[in-house]
Amino acid sequence: MPELPEVTTTSRILDKILKNKKIIFVWTNYKSDYFKGKENIKDPKYFDFFKKEILNQKIKKVHRIGKNVLIDISGPKTILIHMKMTGHLLYGNYKYDKNKNEWSATDPGPLQDKFNQHIRVVFELDNGKKLVLSDVRKFAKVALIKDSNIKNFKDLKDVGPDPLDQNFDLKKFTEVLEKKPKGKIKTVLMDQSIISGIGNIYSDEALWMTGIHPERPIFKIKKNEFDFLLKNIKKVLNLGIDFGGDSTSDYRQPDGRPGNFHHKHQVYKRKGQKCKKKNCDGQIIRKIIGGRSAHFCDKHQI
Repeated sequence: MPELPEVTTTSRILDKILKNKKIIFVWTNYKSDYFKGKENIKDPKYFDFFKKEILNQKIKKVHRIGKNVLIDISGPKTILIHMKMTGHLLYGNYKYDKNKNEWSATDPGPLQDKFNQHIRVVFELDNGKKLVLSDVRKFAKVALIKDSNIKNFKDLKDVGPDPLDQNFDLKKFTEVLEKKPKGKIKTVLMDQSIISGIGNIYSDEALWMTGIHPERPIFKIKKNEFDFLLKNIKKVLNLGIDFGGDSTSDYRQPDGRPGNFHHKHQVYKRKGQKCKKKNCDGQIIRKIIGGRSAHFCDKHQI
């Protein structure tokens, strides 16, 4: 699932290229009885409403809250896109095959990547190009929010503080973690109501850098360790952004290219390999913690 660095990379790039573009057409092949009556374009009735509201509106800006991409359009509405497990947003030239009811990229290059071929949503812009959502497993969410209701919208109202916010300091970090004193540190770090944007990859990397075992409960973490962990969380998230996100799985940048952070892993997906920490003779092991996989060193992470 795209985490904070991937969503930041996407929103920053799209903000530059989409600003002042007008949405003149929208299409989707999402359709599910499960979403009937819900605020999600997978309900055909809701999609009709969604389409009516966004057509001929200009894009004012693209930004991020937690793992959500928000497209602010003219008028009092904002498009919310949560890419979930396998979704990512792409921008370029696309053509429609009526017989197959599907879209394909016409630009040569990265957009032809096999991970970019599962087009579920298309926004046509007034410059002729398309913003599309590729989502192989169909888990992504697209909805419309009234600007006046953003803070209370169900997908956003319980989102925790942003770890890269300049006001997210040691005092705030300690306060939010101590809401779950008996919780295992990796599980708590990935709880989006506690801190937003951190998932499997970056929690593993930050805990490895800090030397904290992912199962250690919050109440057993010392104050100086909180400080070191916060610094490493900010460091690893910024590294993820600097390298354009992590493409271990499906994630791609808007031009179709993969990010490069997966080439910088110290621990994630390195099961059975020697620990990279200097003077450590440990080995990376993988364990399911709280229903999610964790990768850590069996020696220096305690």
